[in-house]
Amino acid sequence: MNNNPFAVVSPEDLTAKQANQLFVEMHSDYPEITREGNSLITGARGCGKSMMIRCSLPDFLMVRNNISFSQLPYLSICVPIKKTSLNLQELHKLDNLHVPYMINEHFFALYVAMFAFYQLSRIDFENDLYDKEKYRAFFENTYTKLIRVAGYKDQIDVDYSSPNAFFDSLYDNLFLQSCEFVNYLREIIEYKEDGTLYKLPLLSFTRFLVPVFKKLIELPCFPNGKPILIFIDDADNLSEVQTQILNTWLSSRTQPSISLKVSSQIGLYKTYLTSTGVLVESPHDYQETNISFLYTSRYNNNNSFYNKAIHILIRRLKMQGYASDVDMSNKEEIESFLNAFFPPYQKQVDGIKAEEHRIREAYKTNGRGYRESDDVRRYAIPNYIRGLGGTKKSRSTYRYAGLENIIHLSSGIIRYLLDAVAKMFDDEYNKLEKGTSCSSVKSISTETQNNVMRDKADFYLFNELKKSKNLEKGTIIQTNTNPESTTDKLANLINAMGKTFHEILVSGDPNDPLSGRSERKVFSIALSNPSQLTEETKQAFDLGVRLGFFHESYIGNKSGTGRTNLYILNRCFAPIFTLDPTGFQGYLFLTNEDLQKAIYNGKQLKNINLRDDDNDVYQLTIDDYWENDV
Repeated sequence: MNNNPFAVVSPEDLTAKQANQLFVEMHSDYPEITREGNSLITGARGCGKSMMIRCSLPDFLMVRNNISFSQLPYLSICVPIKKTSLNLQELHKLDNLHVPYMINEHFFALYVAMFAFYQLSRIDFENDLYDKEKYRAFFENTYTKLIRVAGYKDQIDVDYSSPNAFFDSLYDNLFLQSCEFVNYLREIIEYKEDGTLYKLPLLSFTRFLVPVFKKLIELPCFPNGKPILIFIDDADNLSEVQTQILNTWLSSRTQPSISLKVSSQIGLYKTYLTSTGVLVESPHDYQETNISFLYTSRYNNNNSFYNKAIHILIRRLKMQGYASDVDMSNKEEIESFLNAFFPPYQKQVDGIKAEEHRIREAYKTNGRGYRESDDVRRYAIPNYIRGLGGTKKSRSTYRYAGLENIIHLSSGIIRYLLDAVAKMFDDEYNKLEKGTSCSSVKSISTETQNNVMRDKADFYLFNELKKSKNLEKGTIIQTNTNPESTTDKLANLINAMGKTFHEILVSGDPNDPLSGRSERKVFSIALSNPSQLTEETKQAFDLGVRLGFFHESYIGNKSGTGRTNLYILNRCFAPIFTLDPTGFQGYLFLTNEDLQKAIYNGKQLKNINLRDDDNDVYQLTIDDYWENDV
């Protein structure tokens, strides 16, 4: 790790000791995915899927729990798809040749076994438990027998001097087999027509991996009788054929002895069909877990993202020599240090405090919340933003700085938070004289914090939309009056939502601190009639969810007779529209007609109902749109 305490390092590149120092159990689902049973783990990019897998592997568990390999609660291996040859484009050449499912499964099974033996060759075994003869029996009676049946005929040289040497021998043999397979792909490309006769082995999940792993766990030095977890990380990088093969493995029901844990970026898992065209179903074949966070409020329970985030930040600072005197079990000390390191803008703090005072005075005669503190949290910041000026340009001087702001702007995605604070640290360090130590950075100025959060919001939106469609910078978020692609419609939808949410935020009488809508912090929309949603509108939402622009959830419908879709705008976009990302957010109910207008003109919604209606406190109605864009 470099001298920037917040630098993001790929989980696969962390040592067990580093991972142990950095790991904060972000998700209440962490214990669940390490239990017996197949799982499909989905989440937005950067929400911590790979880190959670890294911290489920043997070396980490041995360090974290101070136990030996034989004492592990389960045996886990990880196959990171991005770092394998499984996503070779040349594999598509197999689709119309020979038996693509069998050959693809062979390559898939080969790589799972390769990664298993590679990782085992680097385990710190208890060598005093090693029994050479039992390992020889495993090799001759199980491994050799099964690989011969699969069609492998060459001699395999095995080193029995230690368990590490033994597994290194098996890895070397499988690596040579993978090289032969890649050569076969090369021949297909060279011949181009019908390819060449396939003469290599055909390994499979049920006929090779399952029996090998079941016997493996019985060997001396291993956690005998414990379950085996096979993590397939970044499975969205598999081809459709390979995904169908993986689904077939999921439907094989080899748990509890062997469980598959499959991670995928939300919305990108290619198919839920098996190689025989049968649907793999939850919870029959697997449990699905979405680990993306929706809320970051510090007022939530102890499992809130806010509390996890401050522990991640302080751990990283402590590793680089900061916060040496901070008691890691004392939340107040942690917050105090971090608030000094990421200070809020004092002029803004004073202005918000003045609004808080006005609200407390008004609460005595016409308070709206159950408690005075409810009204303070709901209206102080919106009132302050409204008071910055009558134009959006004036209100854009609102400064996104301070610990609470930068955590909320990450919208529950830890990678977004770490990328942002790492950039802040670099920018602050670059202000110092050359040769100055990084430890000289004692805090991050509010100007730096604000600039980074605003730049990141623009870059994230523009960059991701550019990837989806090749547009010139500066045209994406502008209203597109003739949208043709789903990307155009998504941009219009975000534009309409952001402008409307800002108008709600600053609504009301400036002379009355409690005027306007009961809930003025709005970040979400709910569907009034989800069954009538058009395909083009659904595609815009689906693309937004896949890109991480929306979090998708469900709430009760207006009539209280069922559930409906809820789409929460990523809070990182708050600086673009001058919104308050902190605290609880309300939502608007929209009809399909409302959304159709939004995706085609991207204009701010008009005639927002600002009545004080306790029965509809979070359900704002929409009638039409402003005729002119703002």
